[in-house]
Amino acid sequence: MFNKKAYTLIETLVVILLVPLVLSLTFTLVRLLSHFDYGLNTRQNFIGILQLRKRVAVGSDIVIKGDSLQMTYDNHSVELLCQHDVLNEVDGYMEYLIEIEACEWVVKDQMIYISYIYKETDYEIFIGYLK
Repeated sequence: MFNKKAYTLIETLVVILLVPLVLSLTFTLVRLLSHFDYGLNTRQNFIGILQLRKRVAVGSDIVIKGDSLQMTYDNHSVELLCQHDVLNEVDGYMEYLIEIEACEWVVKDQMIYISYIYKETDYEIFIGYLK
């Protein structure tokens, strides 16, 4: 019979239909992964706010000086300081907020707020009560 060395019309059409399908699935997956990565820091900051609220609620002897909050927590002196785009504990490993700008503590009517900029949006979030 014949030696088949070329693709048939059906094989060519199948390839032409499959290539856009595979490309569209790949682009969708890449877009979803980039969206997931974008949300990680936002979720981390939300969890950090919850942890800050717990610390301030349990802590005592709270003193606020600009971008620094000092308090006694679990019989230890703790300082929370905004530095290098991060809100963290001084002499500790805990990072509460990441990728932030212009962070400062604000006291209004015996209530503690933290004011910061995250992804070009201003936030002022209630943390706890001043005791």
